[in-house]
Amino acid sequence: HVLPYTAMLFIFGVFIGAGEARLEGDYKLGISVRMWVDIDSELVLLIFLPGLLFGDALHVNFHLFEKALAQILTLAFPMVLTGTVLTAVVAKYVLPYDWPFSLCMTFGAILSATDPVAVSALLSEVGSPPRLRMLISGESMFNDGSAIVFFTIFSSMFLHELNIGLGEEYTVGE
Repeated sequence: HVLPYTAMLFIFGVFIGAGEARLEGDYKLGISVRMWVDIDSELVLLIFLPGLLFGDALHVNFHLFEKALAQILTLAFPMVLTGTVLTAVVAKYVLPYDWPFSLCMTFGAILSATDPVAVSALLSEVGSPPRLRMLISGESMFNDGSAIVFFTIFSSMFLHELNIGLGEEYTVGE
């Protein structure tokens, strides 16, 4: 193998996206790409994420998972929250938008969860130790869950700030 399978998929996707951006024609590939661009994000979240999480959980070695649980929890929840806060600070003070901090935190929650699918596939290809693969895949599952929780909290706070009858107010200690 010259390049791993996941790297080839990424490169192929970049070429498809760049080709569509340059050509903008009424050909079948362009129509298909534009259909995926306009897809509802809630649909993607509710259709694909449960299947991906179930697929990961189905192949978990429980004994390795139990041994790595403390490290997984240390890597997942605090690090996703740290990534959320750091991304929110960059969005607030570096980006040229005048977003309220709750929207910046929502933006940070969207971007902070890393998904190491490519890393997991590469680790399997090179024959890494099972404990390392368990640590990466377990962290991935908890990253997704914690990012959804943070997104729900911060987007609800932002919607409450808009005073349109949506969202809830959260304070420290609730």
